[in-house]
Amino acid sequence: MRMDAYQRARELSDRLVPLLDDRMEKVTLRLAGEEVTAYQRFPEGEDRVPVVIVTNGLEGTIQELALPLLKYREARMGVFLMEMPGTYAYRQPMSLGSEAIYHGVIEYLAGHPRVDAGRMAMVGTSFGGYWSARMAATSPRLKCAVACGAPVHHAFGPQNALGTPEIIVSALLKVTGARNVPEMASRLRELSFERDDLYRRIEIPLLVINGDHDTLLGTRDSVILAARAKRGFLKLYENDDHCAMGHYREWLDLTFEWLQERLAAPGTQG
Repeated sequence: MRMDAYQRARELSDRLVPLLDDRMEKVTLRLAGEEVTAYQRFPEGEDRVPVVIVTNGLEGTIQELALPLLKYREARMGVFLMEMPGTYAYRQPMSLGSEAIYHGVIEYLAGHPRVDAGRMAMVGTSFGGYWSARMAATSPRLKCAVACGAPVHHAFGPQNALGTPEIIVSALLKVTGARNVPEMASRLRELSFERDDLYRRIEIPLLVINGDHDTLLGTRDSVILAARAKRGFLKLYENDDHCAMGHYREWLDLTFEWLQERLAAPGTQG
């Protein structure tokens, strides 16, 4: 029933989104043994423009990304919207191997005739924020990145499991392909930034966003990620929770303003 509902929502969004923005195009890529369905959009014209990859978290869907971002369709940048590996239509669970899917998307866009390959960025929320931060550390293509509510180490520890809502545990079991909670915890620990000290490998500007009281995954990871990345910037919203959803419009505006400044063509920065 869950997948039937997902498929129905996807079919409806495929009809609705082009009516709201006829430049939004559905694409399917075959990468690392997966079929990646996404929306991409480029502004009018034939010139090369910067592009931003946007990815969401455990239970997020592509239409949840597409509709709010219509607000920024006048921006002179392309967007590529994708669901996080391991969720919904993907066949394989999320793992360290999922990184290959994001590298594949980045390489696809770098070769796109409308993309300026020297001006690429990534934005992720929740577990998508984890991948945005990880790609900031591992992809030489990205010029900057935004990680909102990203778990990177402490959220994967056993102490964080206490009090975690059952719906989140259930979603994590599905996404990681684990049979039980101990196996899930083991798989999540493999993702920790501490394993290879990924923090020090983030040399590009990284904007880290969260609420100052994240009751789902904790705010500690956001603070440490911003502090240990060489060019990390931290924005915590007061009296807000995971991914600062109470300030969703505000941090989306902040994100796009921040991205436009860092993806501006050489010689045009204010």
